[in-house]
Amino acid sequence: MSESFSEAPAPASSRTLAFDVDGQGPDLICIHGLASARTAWNPIVELLTPHFRVWRVDLPGHGHSPPLTEHQDASPTGLASQLREFAAAHGIDRPHLTGNSLGGFIALEWARQELVGSVTALCPAGLWRPLPGRSRIIEFNQRSARFALPLIGPLTRPAWLRSALMSSASERARRIDRSVVVDAIRAQAQAQGYAAAYQATLLASFDPTASHPISPNTPVTIAFGDRDRILPAPRNQRRDRAPDRARWEVLYDCGHVPMWDVPRVSASLIRETAQRA
Repeated sequence: MSESFSEAPAPASSRTLAFDVDGQGPDLICIHGLASARTAWNPIVELLTPHFRVWRVDLPGHGHSPPLTEHQDASPTGLASQLREFAAAHGIDRPHLTGNSLGGFIALEWARQELVGSVTALCPAGLWRPLPGRSRIIEFNQRSARFALPLIGPLTRPAWLRSALMSSASERARRIDRSVVVDAIRAQAQAQGYAAAYQATLLASFDPTASHPISPNTPVTIAFGDRDRILPAPRNQRRDRAPDRARWEVLYDCGHVPMWDVPRVSASLIRETAQRA
């Protein structure tokens, strides 16, 4: 049985974030990336629901969640705090976390703020040094999505056009289901919180030596695609910025969104990390 909730636009709060939840078992919260939405996890939901109660949440200013206000903290740390409030409001205690890109950064920050079951960070942002400049690829993708949105039907019918639209994020773009492409373009074009979250993320980095480190008892897996064009190695994949004792994996023939390129491998990593808890 699936539950799906969204609210009319209003200032974002932990209680009004849009989400879907399916499955039975330990709680797993899936956190999407910048200018994405909870639908990004659709390709692996059925691989996870036999093992977890799977929560997919739209970040503030993304998907169907209410907009960010000018007074809300759009940094990875601030967004982690808002998701913690969401979890508390829904009676979720010590969830397993998985996140992609910005979502991976948020998951790592959440694990520093309180004890969680495990963290699986897929191509996480924040493991960079020095701080990055603005990304031409990310900004091009945002402009392209806004241009493509009015023509989303015809543009996503031919496989070669879908492949071209998704090539910066996916190494296997021709294999992605059309519905995933449509959802991704719509989420990118309509993400009201994109600018604030993007700017705040560029000013942050994950510091494993900071106060309140992730508990050594929390299993952490970090995985990057070997063909990640959005956060390419080595500058954005600094192993010295990862938490101590984190497991580091390289996903072959994979771009920036492993849930799309290697869904079974991604689901297996999440399950294996949770089993180490």
